[in-house]
Amino acid sequence: MSKYKRFLAVVFVFLCCVCSAKAQNKPPSTPEQKKQAVEMVTFLESNPFAKEAKDYRRTLFLFLVEAPDITIKLCTNVLGESKQLKGDYETEVVNHLMFSQAKFIIENPDKAQDDAAVYVAAVEGVLRTWQAVKTAKPKAKFALMDELVEKQKAGTLAEHVQNNMKGCKN
Repeated sequence: MSKYKRFLAVVFVFLCCVCSAKAQNKPPSTPEQKKQAVEMVTFLESNPFAKEAKDYRRTLFLFLVEAPDITIKLCTNVLGESKQLKGDYETEVVNHLMFSQAKFIIENPDKAQDDAAVYVAAVEGVLRTWQAVKTAKPKAKFALMDELVEKQKAGTLAEHVQNNMKGCKN
């Protein structure tokens, strides 16, 4: 099974779990849990290969499944075409899309329903992660991420995200 297909399988399971967890009338996540989640996402954006990275990703994933007050929308279209989602460390980079969404929603609850703002922030988080990957592993290759970095530098990243989110189911 390719990494992308595994990613889609994980996303499917994740969505099933999220729907199940949200329906259980759980109390909202605490300020401490939200603070910890933001700290872990921020850490992963600059340290994707740290020894605690795997545990942080697992903890964040479980937090998102359990938190009834944080709803993320998974749509890799905002990055680009699915056939372009191939490159070194694609799982670490692309999975960060959901973590960066959560971070933005926690830090900007008044914008949680603004899909464009959420997706732009998520893609920016993915790019911070990609930059950290490139710093740690200079030979890493992921053409789509490099293209997105160029769009960010040119000031057209938000436009790219908004155009691509039209294919998302919200």
